[in-house]
Amino acid sequence: MCCGIAWVPADIVIERDTLLNPELSLLAFQRRVLALAEDPATPLRERLRFLGIVSSNVDEFYMVRMPGRRTAARSGRRSVIADDGLSVTERYHAVQRAITELLEAQSHCAAECLAEASGAGARILEWNDLTESERDELTDRCREEIHPGLTPLAMTLSPGHPLPHLPHLALSLAVVFRREPGGTPHLAELELPGDMSRLVRIPGRAHDVITLEELIRANVAMLHPHVQVEGAHLFRVTRCGDLALDEQGASDLLQAVASATERRPFNPAVRVELEQAMPDFVRAMVLESLRHDALTTPGAEDPEIQSIDGLLDLRCLAELPLPSRAQLEYPPLHARRPVAPDISMFDAIRDEDLLVHHPFDAFDETVVRFVREAADDPHVTAIKMTLYRVGSTSPIVQALLDAALAGKRVAVLVELKARFDEEHNVGWARALERAGGSVVYGLVGFKTHAKVALVVRRERERLQRYVHVGTGNYNTRSGRQYTDLSLFSAREDLGADVADLFNELTGSSRPPQGLSRGALVAPHQLLPAILALIDRETEHARAGLPAAITIKVNALSDREVVTRLYAAAAAGVDVDLIVRGICTLRPGANASAGRIRVMSVVGRFLEHSRIYRFGNNGEPAHFIGSSDLRPRNLRRRVELLVPIGGLRECATLDRILALYLDDATGWELGHDGTYMKRRGTAGAQQAFAESAHADTTTLLRA
Repeated sequence: MCCGIAWVPADIVIERDTLLNPELSLLAFQRRVLALAEDPATPLRERLRFLGIVSSNVDEFYMVRMPGRRTAARSGRRSVIADDGLSVTERYHAVQRAITELLEAQSHCAAECLAEASGAGARILEWNDLTESERDELTDRCREEIHPGLTPLAMTLSPGHPLPHLPHLALSLAVVFRREPGGTPHLAELELPGDMSRLVRIPGRAHDVITLEELIRANVAMLHPHVQVEGAHLFRVTRCGDLALDEQGASDLLQAVASATERRPFNPAVRVELEQAMPDFVRAMVLESLRHDALTTPGAEDPEIQSIDGLLDLRCLAELPLPSRAQLEYPPLHARRPVAPDISMFDAIRDEDLLVHHPFDAFDETVVRFVREAADDPHVTAIKMTLYRVGSTSPIVQALLDAALAGKRVAVLVELKARFDEEHNVGWARALERAGGSVVYGLVGFKTHAKVALVVRRERERLQRYVHVGTGNYNTRSGRQYTDLSLFSAREDLGADVADLFNELTGSSRPPQGLSRGALVAPHQLLPAILALIDRETEHARAGLPAAITIKVNALSDREVVTRLYAAAAAGVDVDLIVRGICTLRPGANASAGRIRVMSVVGRFLEHSRIYRFGNNGEPAHFIGSSDLRPRNLRRRVELLVPIGGLRECATLDRILALYLDDATGWELGHDGTYMKRRGTAGAQQAFAESAHADTTTLLRA
């Protein structure tokens, strides 16, 4: 039961081939990101940035999703068939083909972009392209600024020289040399410095560069003065991203996460990227080093080998020093300041809710300002927040530190297990404790992914609650780069629900069981509530009443939710889904033909907002919050959705959903799992940016 809604049993069964493969769906999303880099209409600097984003995303794919896939594929479980109709082995090989096709397309796109950059006057040159005086000057720089920090490590089985540990996601050169002509070849591993730019400016040239590996390779003989250097070949190792953490057995979760994070760089290797020209015996020695690493990991297999013709790790392309021309990058975003500087955030939201849309409404001038004002306001007595990903520097955490040092009651749940942000979060947790804040590290077996803050302020002899609920993290960088929503409210019902949530998070070691005034919380309440809301639309359709569901999320892969959406569409409910990334729902399956539409929008900003709208026979129910529709969100995390009730706020959400559904740059998912791109040029993000610019200009003129 939820909000008085009857839970109607679904009368539909998932058959084989009904669901799409989640890994292939995620790789299809990377392909849509790459399409932005391939599009000549995208400014060149942004094309290079999108190429780097694809590289980062593929890295994470290998770190998170590939470990164990090959082991399962080789285990002989060919007969195990998943909902997508593929056996374990078939799934693995399908994923491999998709990755290969993606990387080939990325390599081709990179060549096109570099050719365009060359036409604009910015080139990546090789050593032999330089003049003698340029080589001399760079050699001097290499000798004075680079070589002193390099340490060659012998790749040998000699007892006195253990095989070097090959670092995670770092570029290394395998240097081949002989002690005398015709002698036995020897190898040394040379890790490139991670604190230097990958692209080195060429003296006297405005925009031409040489890669750091090319510069070091050309001068590597200086590190081996008494031998004959025959070559230096670039490679890069990707390791499993899992965190070896025994939550149940940990006596101190903070120390356990800190220790597990320190061990992660020694996880088994899952991939090795190497230059295509690397000799076979050098490849063999690199693999031998990784096998030596794997001796401490039972069952670890050889990593996948990717032979690259061109640059490794295309993230460096974002550093290419292009000329300063407006047409080479997106126009600047003129974000709104929804609350005037002379009005406090508390005054602005005391009598009515404020719903803002980032980055078109400035994150710094809303979310950061709200926390900063709370920290500085002498009438504020308490601040409570959840922190998931806040980054290495954070004005929000700094405001919390200041509030705690000033004597305010500060209670923070810092989710230590936020993947790849564990080290930052451990540091922030310790800093908040030193400042006098009360810190909870998370719940055993669950991640707290909700984005919520509660401020308690003394006003006219009473305590007034102010709430912020977001769809995105309390991270200023992502607040400028992601589309997200923030609700600021002083509503009594929402404030009471959020207060109850924090009381459970800080006062109990179990996940929250449920809220009673309209907000919905996972892992126990949210899934049944969503299913009940879907089923209510199904019953409306069966009764001949208007019925519609519109949902915007980052991912949809929960089998039970997909089943209910199929049932709703089969009953006559119009289901519109805007899913940025993974979507396992197959449009047209299970008698839903023509009733389910799935859109994906990829643009300048990463789509991250989550909106749920249920038509409810003309009285629509709207929710926003942190949760996607994946098993982990609904079953293994603390997530929060809150109802949006104001006419103005609901109209804003309806406009956002309508613009995304009609986005001329969007992609529509077909029954076969492929996405077809619409042919327009003006998208929802552009419309939001233009609207913000117009509002900003009007305010300036006023």
